[in-house]
Amino acid sequence: MEEQGEAVSPQQAAAGPMDKQLPWARWELWAFVLIILLALGLRMWDLGARALHHDESLHAIYSWYIYDGRGYRHDPMMHGPFKFFGTAAVYWLLWASDATARLLPALFGTALVALPLLLRRHLGRIGTLVTSLMLALSPTMLYFSRFTRDDMYMAVWALLLVAFMWAYLDTRKRRYLVLSSVVLAFAFSTMENAYILVAVLGSYLIIASATDVVPWLLGRKRLRDFSPQGEILVLMATLVLPLGVAAIALFQRTLGITLANPEWTAGPVGMPKGPGLYVAFFAVVSAIVASVAVGLRWRPWVWLACFGVFATVWVLLYSSFFTNFPGGLLSGLWQSLGYWVVQQDVARGGQPWYYYIVLGLNYEFLPLLVGAAAAVYYLAKGDRFSVFLVYWAVGSFLLYSYASEKMPWLLVGVVLPFILLTGKALGRLLERQPWQRSSGATGASPVTGPRSIHWPAVAFTFMLALLVAVGGRWLALALAKELGLSLRLILLLGLLVPALVAACVYLMWQAGQAGKGKRLALVVLSLAGIMLALSVQAAFRVTYANPDVPVEMLVYTQTAPDIPQIMAEIERLGKETGKGRDLKITVDSTDGFSWPWAWYLRDYKFVGYPCYSNEPGCRDMEQTPEADVVLLAARNQTSAERFLSAYGTPVKYKHRWWFPESYRGITQKTLWEGLRKRESWCRVVDYFAYRDFGLPIGSVDSYAYFPKDFTPTPVGRDVAGNKSRC
Repeated sequence: MEEQGEAVSPQQAAAGPMDKQLPWARWELWAFVLIILLALGLRMWDLGARALHHDESLHAIYSWYIYDGRGYRHDPMMHGPFKFFGTAAVYWLLWASDATARLLPALFGTALVALPLLLRRHLGRIGTLVTSLMLALSPTMLYFSRFTRDDMYMAVWALLLVAFMWAYLDTRKRRYLVLSSVVLAFAFSTMENAYILVAVLGSYLIIASATDVVPWLLGRKRLRDFSPQGEILVLMATLVLPLGVAAIALFQRTLGITLANPEWTAGPVGMPKGPGLYVAFFAVVSAIVASVAVGLRWRPWVWLACFGVFATVWVLLYSSFFTNFPGGLLSGLWQSLGYWVVQQDVARGGQPWYYYIVLGLNYEFLPLLVGAAAAVYYLAKGDRFSVFLVYWAVGSFLLYSYASEKMPWLLVGVVLPFILLTGKALGRLLERQPWQRSSGATGASPVTGPRSIHWPAVAFTFMLALLVAVGGRWLALALAKELGLSLRLILLLGLLVPALVAACVYLMWQAGQAGKGKRLALVVLSLAGIMLALSVQAAFRVTYANPDVPVEMLVYTQTAPDIPQIMAEIERLGKETGKGRDLKITVDSTDGFSWPWAWYLRDYKFVGYPCYSNEPGCRDMEQTPEADVVLLAARNQTSAERFLSAYGTPVKYKHRWWFPESYRGITQKTLWEGLRKRESWCRVVDYFAYRDFGLPIGSVDSYAYFPKDFTPTPVGRDVAGNKSRC
């Protein structure tokens, strides 16, 4: 970093993004500091307020088991071991709570905002700032930065891997190969979508190094003579190949052997059985031998250093620091991928192929729409890095859409490259300074001082924002079923909209006189600014207003806020009776209702989790539980009610609730019919603007039974988002 900040004007600092020196300006440093502080504040604010999601409670409690000295054994159902040891370390440094369970993803989410600095040379000064700001304010990134899952860790590993890859392509310094190996190890110790990341980056490297790979396969080129992109490909392939061999389980039906067991009643899910054990052993050993042979023939000392750091991180985490050896290594080598191979047939979530389009256009419309336009431009006129961003964005979108399991948190991996692509494109447009007057027709020499502001351009931006606001309001009123007294307002707005359109056209023409190429920049940046404002609204709505209420598609299936309220009543009962955490509590575990109660009741000494249904492994309640509090699944109340007369009137509460997925099953025919109906357009506008959709929120409920002499406070939240004016 050069100490030239004070001598560099903003105009000079916004010069060509591929300037190799890229000296820092003071304003630029302050801008980054403010963006990172903003990101940290948004991610830390009231971090423990939302009820813990089912998955969050699993991750939080198993991390607490490590902290409590109970150890950890890798289970691919909960992905890799990184988050458990990382969260346990947070507990050890601080304490265990809802907020500290989410602290690590919040810190990683903040780090993600800073990481575009590593690509500053390629994104450009302004492009890097824009990218960081978009990452800070992205609804998806913000929401899942406050969610104890693996997705924010994976976003950091992905961006680090891309940054180190391009640093090596630029400099060919070997330290970037070692750093890439460390990041790969952490990625494969975090979550199985690391395979998607490697598939996209690896396929790009194969194409980029075709002049290395093809001659090598024909025996006409040595590994030592590979280009930088070919070397990264060799490193990535040799490190990852042994971990990816379990992909042959995709063909187990054709082969007629069990390479990944799909039935939990027949043994560990994802592990081989019978003859498949021998095939799996031979495949893994062959992959290891091939990787070592290729690595040593490439650059032996470099490869050994990279393999050493990769293996150290991976082995320590999967073996639970040698407390689960060799079991953790076996599950990591095969079951990690094998489990998710067989889950492809399960297709959890059951979402349609267009799921990420629907989800993305509700939350990430700025990077998806602008990024799609930028992709078309960069494919025709982009540099090598721009084309790579297009490949990464399109490849990730296709692979995530193809995978059978589609969940809202996976949107993180889909939208990340689109944010970088959009940030770079908007940065280049901002360098044209469309709101600044130029001294010449070419726009090459900017005018300084207050007179530099080109007021028609500024007026155009404000007029366009007014047009969007007025037009949106007019559309919402015009589509509503009940017009009532708003008819005159609709007519007034209907007349105002074309006047605003005419004003925008005139101001755009005037703004274009300020310099060559500024008109397009002005239009795109003005639209992007409006979309950013709408994104911020969406981000705050899902993160702070409705974080655990499934009127939001990102919330999906979520623990209801009723559960923390019931927990508060249990704590109050403990205080009033003097029993504290010695209260006896029975939790009906039907339908997985142990979660998130296992987390909330972790410090209570006498908690039981019987299953009172008539499902296999369960049985109906046969006597009054010896408990101060009974938490009973609603569907078991009829059979259990006669044994609960000793308790007071039960408090009904929602355990889990979910978003009504009315978008499923859309076909070309139903889409065309919907486009012709006012009601369909009205519902789209209502949901986008107000999160009103006219459908009930689905839920599974429970009853809380307290002693007769205890008066619990009613629980629940009045949800206004299930109405519609259509």
